[in-house]
Amino acid sequence: MPGRPTQPILVTGAHRSGTTWVGKMLALAPGVGYVHEPFSPRTPNGLSPAGFGRYYTVVTNENAERYRPGLERSLELRYDLAAQLRSARSWRDVARIPRDYRRLRDWRRNGRRPLMKDPIALLSADWLAATFGMDVVVLIRHPAAFAASIKRLGWRHSFATFFDERGRLPDVIAPFEGEIRAQAERPGDALAQAALLWRLLYNAVDGYRERHPDWVFLRHEDASLDAPGTFERLYERLGLELTPAARAEIAQSSASDNPSELPTPHAVALDSAASLGRWRDQLTPDEVDTLRERTRDVWPRFYAESDW
Repeated sequence: MPGRPTQPILVTGAHRSGTTWVGKMLALAPGVGYVHEPFSPRTPNGLSPAGFGRYYTVVTNENAERYRPGLERSLELRYDLAAQLRSARSWRDVARIPRDYRRLRDWRRNGRRPLMKDPIALLSADWLAATFGMDVVVLIRHPAAFAASIKRLGWRHSFATFFDERGRLPDVIAPFEGEIRAQAERPGDALAQAALLWRLLYNAVDGYRERHPDWVFLRHEDASLDAPGTFERLYERLGLELTPAARAEIAQSSASDNPSELPTPHAVALDSAASLGRWRDQLTPDEVDTLRERTRDVWPRFYAESDW
């Protein structure tokens, strides 16, 4: 189904799956306003008045009253001055207000189509699509590449954040309750955490594929091998205008003269083809074997044995 020009767009997937790259390349289209991670506790409250206090909060009809007004405001490109002032902890928080306010005001006046880039919203994608009529793009990345990236950055995850205030897990990840509780109580090493995160996130994505054949499901590896072709198809699917300037920037974002490793988590210029398989240099053979076995219940739904 072609994109509807006025409908919001959601670009999501596991963190480290290419959502920033895809989101920023799509936001090159005329008339698009880039909304950065309103589900993140790190996003300023003026931009994300929903006020999420923990990672991977799952919004459902049960708790929607608490979060919907703020998310609605974000998708309407409306700045929340009062929320930003209440949450300000430094002069820097205050100093950014005029810039952020003017940007959203101008986008709103120009009728821009909001594009929400947010990996942390992945487990809420069902609710977001149903509530706001969003066109959804979900990024998929090989479990070893995901784990290698997490290991390289030294990122750890507190699995306790998946539980709500009453100690319950959302239905979308309930099949992993025992393992999540074990990790919350006795955190494992980086690879054990990465394996469980990948499994529970992409088990959810597999469910989305069954329920939402109209969504776009894109493997990071496929996009990296053919960035121009991938984005041409995405632009057409989402009803976006692919301008010559956007074509040029998309090509540059994946060109061979870019580094094969991103210098920062939010950088996007990468030698995409050369980056494929980098995890084989970053993980030991034993680590690869361990990851393949730990994620075997999920990865065959997205990858073949030859992808290892």
